[in-house]
Amino acid sequence: MSPRYEEIARDLRERITSGEYLPGTALPLMRDVAAQYGVSDITVRRAWQMLTREGLIESRRRAGMFVREHPDRVRLTVRTRQMERDELGYYSGPESQHWRAVPYPGGDETRVDSAPVPADVADALGVEPGAELTVRRRIVGDPAIPEHRQLADSWIAEWVTEELPSLAGDTGLGGMYDRLEEWAKRPLEWREEASARIPDPDEARNLLMPNTGVPILRVIRVTYFPARGRKPERIAEVQDIRMSAEIFSVGYPLSRGSTAKWPVAPASSDYYKASDSTKK
Repeated sequence: MSPRYEEIARDLRERITSGEYLPGTALPLMRDVAAQYGVSDITVRRAWQMLTREGLIESRRRAGMFVREHPDRVRLTVRTRQMERDELGYYSGPESQHWRAVPYPGGDETRVDSAPVPADVADALGVEPGAELTVRRRIVGDPAIPEHRQLADSWIAEWVTEELPSLAGDTGLGGMYDRLEEWAKRPLEWREEASARIPDPDEARNLLMPNTGVPILRVIRVTYFPARGRKPERIAEVQDIRMSAEIFSVGYPLSRGSTAKWPVAPASSDYYKASDSTKK
C-alpha cells in the first residue's frame, strides 16, 4: 500500500493533468486538503513537495501553491535533428535557423576555456576523463522568446587545436565547421545521442528554468571526418547541448534497417508466444 502522501499526490496530479486544476489555479489551502483527506499538514506538505519536484506546482510567497504550465498540457516544441545551412553557416534543424547568440552575464557571447572534459564526452573523444581540452561555451536562443534557448559546450579534440590553433579564438564567418572543412577539403559528418538529467544551478539560471526539479534534455553531437581508404574516422569535436525538457523534444526520422526493407516477409511467429529472448 502506498504512503498517504503519495496517494494525495496521485489524486492532485490527476486533477491537474485532466484540466480540473488549470495552469495558474491556486490549490486549496493546506488545512483544507488535510481535512479532506484526514491527514496532518506534514503529510500534505510531502505531497506538495513531490508535485513540486515533478514541475507540476509551484509555491508563490504568501499566496500558496499554484499549478504551473507543464508539457502534459502544453505541446512541446519539436527540435528536428538534422544539419542545415544558410548564409551564416551550419545550424541544427529548421526550428533554430533564426536563433542567435545570447550573451552570458557580463556580456561575452562565447567563452573559450581550457577545462577538464566530462567523462562521457571524454569517452566520445577517446581521451581520459578529466583531460584538459579547449571548450567553446555559448548560449543560443530565440530572440522573440527568452525561454527558448540552449547551452552549447563545444569540446575540441586536441589534434584540432594543434593543427588549427585559430579555433581557440575568433573562428570567422561560418564558424568552426567551415574552418575544418576548408582545412580538410572534405565534408564533415555528425551523429547524436539524447538523454536527460537534472540541471545544475548554473545551467538552470542560464536556461531561465524554474527550480522545480524539471530535467534538461541533453544532446551529445559528435562531429567527425568519416573513415576514408586506410584512414580511420577522425573526431574533431563533441558538442554538449542542453535545453529544457519541459519546452523541447527531439524529433528525427525513423528509417528502415536492412532487415526491414520492403516488401517484407510474412511474420512466422506469434509475439505473445515467443520466448523472452525474441520479443522486442
